[in-house]
Amino acid sequence: MSHRPLYAKRHHRRWLWLLFAVLVIFWGWRYYFVFNPQKIIENSEFKNKSFASEVVEITAPKSGIKAYWMQEKSNPIVSMSFVFANSGSVRDVKRGTANFVAAMLTEGNEQLSSQSFKEKLEEYAIGISFSADKDDFSGSMVTLKENLPLAKDLLHKALVAPRMDETDFVRIKNQILQSLEYLHEKPQHRLRELTNKEIFGNHAYAYEPLGQINDIKTISVEGLRAFIKGNLTRDRIYAGIAGDISREEAEKLIDEVFADLPEKGNDKEVIIPEIDFSAREVDTVDEKLPQVLTAIVAPSVERLDRDFYPLYIANYVFGGAGLNSRVNQAAREKEGLTYGAHTGMSLLYGAPHLVGGFSTTPQNFERMSKIFADEWQKMGTEGISKEELTAAKNYLINSYNLRFADIGTLSAILVSMQKENLGIDFLQKRNFYVEQVTLERVNRAAKKYFSPEKLIFINMGNIKAERN
Repeated sequence: MSHRPLYAKRHHRRWLWLLFAVLVIFWGWRYYFVFNPQKIIENSEFKNKSFASEVVEITAPKSGIKAYWMQEKSNPIVSMSFVFANSGSVRDVKRGTANFVAAMLTEGNEQLSSQSFKEKLEEYAIGISFSADKDDFSGSMVTLKENLPLAKDLLHKALVAPRMDETDFVRIKNQILQSLEYLHEKPQHRLRELTNKEIFGNHAYAYEPLGQINDIKTISVEGLRAFIKGNLTRDRIYAGIAGDISREEAEKLIDEVFADLPEKGNDKEVIIPEIDFSAREVDTVDEKLPQVLTAIVAPSVERLDRDFYPLYIANYVFGGAGLNSRVNQAAREKEGLTYGAHTGMSLLYGAPHLVGGFSTTPQNFERMSKIFADEWQKMGTEGISKEELTAAKNYLINSYNLRFADIGTLSAILVSMQKENLGIDFLQKRNFYVEQVTLERVNRAAKKYFSPEKLIFINMGNIKAERN
């Protein structure tokens, strides 16, 4: 919903598709998108790049807000990313409020109308955007160095003095409602809703950040302002700044953007969900669907858990390696049962879990389900081979640098390093963390987490005939 104009110089654009391809491996519900990731890195000039630039923790003199900063002067661009932790849709009183706020913050301020605000962004090649996921409320700013004074002023006013014009409010509300109506016609979205409800019950995680139609209809401007006041506060900020900016300028930037925000937010505790991971299959019959869609859920680990990297590698081998993954080799390449199957790691606060899925025709559903379950059990009992470990490490190490194809991604990673307590030297050490994982540790993690006794299938489609 937010406005994101072109902000970078043209030679940065050629890497955007490459960055997207890498990120897709690790995020989202990829029901129909499968590719061979190894081919992406074969000729990449980023493959052997190392990070000598130092990441420094800085403190804003007025607000005391801390941030991670890295100076990168190869281009005259400045990027700042930030997160208000635990301020995402988990805080919604009415479902969809956080996402609604994210859309409205780029609709002008007390001095500029929505149109004038967007014209400023376009004219000066400034990127300002906001988004809300289940856990966090996020934002970013990317600008040419010469336009930094204007960019930080626009960002500051978007946060502390959003316009919330009634005409814009009604327009955005209608857009959200139309999006929800559109998504409800999509089988993938309906399956995601069924999966969330099955796993999280009545917890806030059971609802998508975009919201619920009945709630969106009743959200008011006052409700949006209340959310901002209670959640977009200084005590929840994690920030990362990268680019052509000095330490003194970066510290000043933090104050000029965030110092006027409320000091503390709503102190209501975020409840950690209790998840029943006992093995089961949940079927929703829809005879009109040409395919059966399946989502899978299983236990996983927190980001700082000792098993994170071993499980990260095991997951990559099983379902994260695109066409080369085990489950795709067994189901797609050998038998042609699916366009693709996938797995990934979700890191929701207090509720880490493995997610994945596949789609297939009704007549192939039983066979496809059996192959997936068999490969899952095989991973748990046999683990991976030394050759698979070597190939996985090679890809995960060499592809990591592709994430730094643009300065905006770098500032976002600095935020994650701070928020997730990864260490200020994470950029230099991350590949070492992958390299040091032994075959024994991977297979021990595989045995623990790839357990048939804790594998949930949620199926939707023309299943009835197959079950009978």
